[in-house]
Amino acid sequence: MVSKVEVVVLGLLAEEPMYGYDLIEQFRSRSMVFWVEVGKASIYQALHRLEERRCVSGRQQAGTDGPDRRVYRLTAAGRARLRAGLRERCPDARPYETDAGLALGFVHLLPLDEARRAVGERETAVSEWRKTVTDERERTVSAGGPGRAVALRMLELQDALAEAEQRWLASFGSDLPKLRR
Repeated sequence: MVSKVEVVVLGLLAEEPMYGYDLIEQFRSRSMVFWVEVGKASIYQALHRLEERRCVSGRQQAGTDGPDRRVYRLTAAGRARLRAGLRERCPDARPYETDAGLALGFVHLLPLDEARRAVGERETAVSEWRKTVTDERERTVSAGGPGRAVALRMLELQDALAEAEQRWLASFGSDLPKLRR
């Protein structure tokens, strides 16, 4: 299986050669932090692994305003690994797992007033998340660049999931007294 960080790195390198810092900046500018969790250190670790496997090739480049840096390019093996990683993930249906989902799964164990408060806090958090996603969509529209259209659609997915959760939370909150039996 191709790790998700490898899919991110290979996918970004499929568009253009980059050095590690560029990868992180592209990840941020594309709003990918809103739909995939990948740490900065794991990007550098993946680059090292992918270079060892000859999925990317790295070349030292003299830094003009700072230290030398290593520029990475996707190889044919990397392109094949990226395709495999994408094919593996699309049909994979897993639960939408969140820490809040875990807590809500046991909310019936709380006193009713605490359960209502917990659901209300989640409703507030989801509402704030939707505002954050809306702000990010506006930023992304004005940012331009490769992958912008896809980034906007991924943000749309985040908003749709949050909207569905808001509807569910309203119903769940109404049903709390019945669910406690």
